[in-house]
Amino acid sequence: MTPLDAPLDPTSDEARRWLEQELASDVYHPQPSLTQRFVEWLERLLSFDLGSGGPSFLLPVVIVVLLAVLVLVLVTVLRREVGRRGATAERLLDVPDVDSATLRRRARDAADHGDWEGAVLDGVRCIARSGVERVVLDDAPGRTAHEVALALADPFPTEATALLSAADAFDAVRYGRRPATAEQARAVIDLDDRLSRLRPLLPVHVGAS
Repeated sequence: MTPLDAPLDPTSDEARRWLEQELASDVYHPQPSLTQRFVEWLERLLSFDLGSGGPSFLLPVVIVVLLAVLVLVLVTVLRREVGRRGATAERLLDVPDVDSATLRRRARDAADHGDWEGAVLDGVRCIARSGVERVVLDDAPGRTAHEVALALADPFPTEATALLSAADAFDAVRYGRRPATAEQARAVIDLDDRLSRLRPLLPVHVGAS
């Protein structure tokens, strides 16, 4: 029998039971605030009662320590992310503001004089500038050698592997401070020659039927 179905003159046991049921309602037991829950979490974490048994100054100290740890973690993560972005920014292709013919001539002159590093660098830059001039590559600043290689692999799929190898050689010479070989220099120059003769595969736009 529920309180609504009960007679108007309940017994003392029934009245006590109804009162206990009513007082058990959430209305009389509000949920703790966020601050209270945080303090309870700290109490469980530290295994003692900060509200009664612990020193009054300890809670602010613990909060400051936890915040300091959180800030340290955030700074470490942000510094690592900035470091990764900085490493990428340092590997820019840095193509000078000259046309591809000038860069091609510089690459070949360098190869003729045994300057394999210069031949690799200007050869890859020539490939990038030529792609812009042929409108198969956006003239977007800040590209890396590998970004250029991947972008040119779509219009020149048969040269995808050679493009990536040229990008590897560029990074090794420009940023790894490694000496280039005659084979690498000739490979970049030959790649430029082949690309200049190839017709790029441009995306086909299908019109509405």
